[in-house]
Amino acid sequence: MPHHILLVVLGGTGHVHPTLGVVNELTARGHRVTYVTTEAFADSVRAEGADFVPYRSVFETITLPEVVAHEDAETFSRMLFLDENVAMLRAAEAHLDADPPDLVAYDIFPLIAGRLLAARWRRPAVCLSGAFVCNEHYNIWREMTDAQGHRPMAENPVFRQAAEKLLAEYGLAQSVADIFEQPEAFTVAFYPRRWQIRGETFDDRVCFVGPSFSPRRLRPGWQPPAGDRKVLLVSLGSSFNDHPDFFAACARSFAGTPWHVVMSIGSTRPEALGPLPENVEIHPWISFMEVLPHASAFLFQGTVGATMEAMYWRVPLLIFTEFAAEAKPTAERALALGLGYRLSRESIAAGELPAVVERLVADEGVRQRIDRFSAEARQAGGAAAAADAIEAYLRRLTG
Repeated sequence: MPHHILLVVLGGTGHVHPTLGVVNELTARGHRVTYVTTEAFADSVRAEGADFVPYRSVFETITLPEVVAHEDAETFSRMLFLDENVAMLRAAEAHLDADPPDLVAYDIFPLIAGRLLAARWRRPAVCLSGAFVCNEHYNIWREMTDAQGHRPMAENPVFRQAAEKLLAEYGLAQSVADIFEQPEAFTVAFYPRRWQIRGETFDDRVCFVGPSFSPRRLRPGWQPPAGDRKVLLVSLGSSFNDHPDFFAACARSFAGTPWHVVMSIGSTRPEALGPLPENVEIHPWISFMEVLPHASAFLFQGTVGATMEAMYWRVPLLIFTEFAAEAKPTAERALALGLGYRLSRESIAAGELPAVVERLVADEGVRQRIDRFSAEARQAGGAAAAADAIEAYLRRLTG
């Protein structure tokens, strides 16, 4: 039976991209999908057959580095989190109050918006998570706040009072603390069980489907230059990437080496890097899924989506966590699983990066662990398994 399914997703590549393959599967099976996210992803969402509903993000006028640098970063970031949830909530209500969906599926960031929409329309909900998920034995929200040096979300009084007022408006019985402590009734996680911390303690309330890709992201794209040079992909992600000294040092260290270096430099100005070696190419942005099939190593900050993409293509990781505290829990997980090496600021400054990369790609232990992880990730089923799980959950609820 076809259903109307709503997706509410934060406007960021790491949040949107894992869901697009699921949308492709659901619409191909005859379901109607409405998708709330930012305007930047309108074409991508529509290309998968969904109805697109925009919301205006608070991050259009402020960057994450500015949030982190705020004099009261804890309160400021908490209130931005709440404001972003409210923006998604209001956009979904305005578009769908007269035509509610059968199911509310929400990304891990808009969990307040997702739960309030489900309560408003008295509909079941599913969490779609590219980050670690929670149960009685592990909580990603606690680990994130610890990594940031902040109190738990509900212990910030300004945030708690504003959130309590919002929950009361919708008659939600949960406390603010409960929102971050009690998992959704059903969750789809876009990674294999092995990745989840305390994964053995999770029951069938979580379906681990592995990396999820739209068929469009698996199409060939970027091609390496002619010759037999190995390829290194370098990125600092989409937020904490304005670091010209980092990119310039990486580029200089590979001058005259048998490597071809592809750097995604984000908001860093190209002219700030100075002259580049002939074996280094730069892009403001490039799809990792285009470069990773050709790459021998990947230098990045350790975010989940990028890690899963690298594991899908069996590429060893070189993880540099100096600039993005929010990536540290997942970076530490990749290192604990032996999927790569940690890179220090000192190694870059000393010009040791090429030697570290060579050791990494020659490490048979890393190669064997990645091969095993990649096999499990691919066998988990991806977007098709996610769509299967959502359909099965709806059948259980509707009989």
